[in-house]
Amino acid sequence: MKALRHYDRLGLLQPRRSLSGYRLYTDSDHARLERITALKFLGVPLKQIKAVLDRSGISLPEALQRQRRVLEHKRRALDRAISAIYEAEQALVSGKAAETAAWKRIIEVVTMQNDVDAMKKYYSEEAWLKRIRHYEQWPSPDFEDLFREIGAALGQDPAGQQAQALKLRWRQVLNDKVTGDPEVQAGALAAWNDRGHWPAAMRQKLQHLQIEEAVQFLAQAMAAWWKQYIASAEWKSLPEQRRRPTEPWNQWVLRVQMALEEEPPGENARAVVVRAMEL
Repeated sequence: MKALRHYDRLGLLQPRRSLSGYRLYTDSDHARLERITALKFLGVPLKQIKAVLDRSGISLPEALQRQRRVLEHKRRALDRAISAIYEAEQALVSGKAAETAAWKRIIEVVTMQNDVDAMKKYYSEEAWLKRIRHYEQWPSPDFEDLFREIGAALGQDPAGQQAQALKLRWRQVLNDKVTGDPEVQAGALAAWNDRGHWPAAMRQKLQHLQIEEAVQFLAQAMAAWWKQYIASAEWKSLPEQRRRPTEPWNQWVLRVQMALEEEPPGENARAVVVRAMEL
């Protein structure tokens, strides 16, 4: 009864009232209650349930897809916790000396989860659900392999064949991860721009893979690519800072490249234009 009163207050399930004020539930009300109960069991928030049932903002497929991502994230977090507990149990079997190792493993899992959750602030709710997996496995194997190769190429000619090939691979990796969703792109750029405030473990990975140095090298490769379209005299007349594109310009160019696959009136294209005017 308490839940029914709560649903009534939220406008989620509002039956007719008798003259004496009692709620009168019809067959359609019971059917709606069954749907509410089912979606609530799946963990869908009540506000979303109302929007789905009232068809006022989010469809059932969208709500189910979103909730599936939430549950998948929770399952992966639980799997990591279960694995940490099992490893801790196995370590403890060998005696007191292993207690430190057991605590270390448990703390590693907790820290990893906290690091992932710390990145949520850069994204909208919907974009975050699409981006969680990226941070759970960050850096991903393809990302790590690419930046190791770029690190090995640091100091080479940015206009050279290898540098240009690495630039194309870098763009492809980013396209695979963020293309097609302006909110994900915006969150990814916001996160990168604030990397100085990332959790310590993630900043250490940045240093370990020389990612910031690699990005500078890629910027030089991008500038070398631009140079081929500008006459030598005009290139030499450009100020030094224009010959070496700054990070905001690099990010803007990347967004332009991503937007090329979309219709010009699209949301992402409009955002690109606004950013270009700001720059």
